[in-house]
Amino acid sequence: MPRPAKNGALDGVAETTRSRILNAAVDCLIDLGVAGTTTLAVQHRAGVSRGALLHHFPTHASLLAASVAELVSRNEKAVSQGRAGAGPADTLVAAVEALAFAARQPAYLAELELWAVARTDAALKQALTTAERGARHDLERVYVQLFGEWTDSEAYHDVIALTLHFIRGLAISENLRTSAGPRERLVAMWADAMRTLLETKKKKRQK
Repeated sequence: MPRPAKNGALDGVAETTRSRILNAAVDCLIDLGVAGTTTLAVQHRAGVSRGALLHHFPTHASLLAASVAELVSRNEKAVSQGRAGAGPADTLVAAVEALAFAARQPAYLAELELWAVARTDAALKQALTTAERGARHDLERVYVQLFGEWTDSEAYHDVIALTLHFIRGLAISENLRTSAGPRERLVAMWADAMRTLLETKKKKRQK
């Protein structure tokens, strides 16, 4: 009987080490960017041995790809934070503003940077594609929480896909321009466009 307990303890230690490495990788991505997130930098920040890091993440690409899940988790928390501080009574505007708020946070920008770097890094692109596919369920769940009342619209999936692209574009442009005025105007305009598309398809479906 002692052996299972011992193995369980070892598994717990391994999981703690893996989590520490991933958190260190995400912190490096946020503070140093992809270029500065070397395996050596992550190793030092995590306070683990080279062997421990390579045991969990044999390649640099696998380490960066595994960081996606933690980035997605932080982004989801930012969406919840944005919803908690939402001002407008209009739920559609509030939902888009929550996404826009999350897109201004370091974790979201770090994820975008990963994809930009993957353009010329085949190994990273393949690893990220797999990681993002695994995180898709979490992303879909967040959107249902935000736009759940519209899921019966025929346009729902297309509008959500367009919203995702809108938020990404907004995040990139705001990295250079930080004025809140244009952002608020664009968010309100997009929410109105979403409403038109969602309601039109919804009415046609009801008929």
